[in-house]
Amino acid sequence: MWFFFALIAALSTSVLPIINKRLLQDTDVSIVAWGFNALSLPILAGATFFLAPMSQVDAPFWFGIAASGILNMFATFISTLALKLSDASLVTPFLTFNPIFTLLIAFIALGEVPTPVGAFGVAVIGMGAYFFALEEVKTNLLAPLCALAKQRGVVLAILASFIWGLTPIFEKIAIQHSAPQNPPLVAFLTTLVMTILLTPALWLRARDPFAQISRHARGFGIAALIAGIAPLFGFTAIAIGLVGYVTAIFKLSPVFTVGLARVFLDEKNLRARLLGSSVMTFGALLIAL
Repeated sequence: MWFFFALIAALSTSVLPIINKRLLQDTDVSIVAWGFNALSLPILAGATFFLAPMSQVDAPFWFGIAASGILNMFATFISTLALKLSDASLVTPFLTFNPIFTLLIAFIALGEVPTPVGAFGVAVIGMGAYFFALEEVKTNLLAPLCALAKQRGVVLAILASFIWGLTPIFEKIAIQHSAPQNPPLVAFLTTLVMTILLTPALWLRARDPFAQISRHARGFGIAALIAGIAPLFGFTAIAIGLVGYVTAIFKLSPVFTVGLARVFLDEKNLRARLLGSSVMTFGALLIAL
């Protein structure tokens, strides 16, 4: 069951980079990073207080919430900036790197031991990056990696991916320290913490933030709806599955994003990006076995 919850979350979130890229054409990075998260809070609050059972929590729960919220704040801002600097079809797949970090940390912190096939799947996801600049291989074998390293958006996406590789560990801790376990509560509180922490940047960096949000009300509204619903499926998957495996399935979404970028953003050079994304998808499917 965890696989289907994770897959629904992946399909939903594949649309977000397309919407965000459109918004970033004339909207500040801090507003985009803050906006859809803040607007998703009523949906998450409704799911938390009307659909989920009331839970007892302890100190480790609040530690997990605080750590996840802080890390998500940095990762969200960095990934939004990466999307501003580079194509959505190029940046988004590199956010699939975080299962590599998560699986290693989950093994150390939570004692979750992957199967050999699952570990190989994570390695395949990492290898898929090589194909994004495969045309550079005519120079030398390391040329594709060097070409990617020159892309600021790619470097920022990998940094955000590393940070997001840490957050499921703390989210799992928070879920495990709520009784009965309450994934919607964790989704709501981590988003609330992240939104509060992003608010100073909104006021310091952006001009007329609410005017910019109002100008793109439909885009922010759709993004908020997705941002409110997808975590409910995602956090439920984290609660019942191995966190490293669940996180990897989340990363199926970039494959759909690459196709959507061609249709809605008219981005080019998608053959290599689709190949790289497909290799990463194969790795994610191995993990689900």
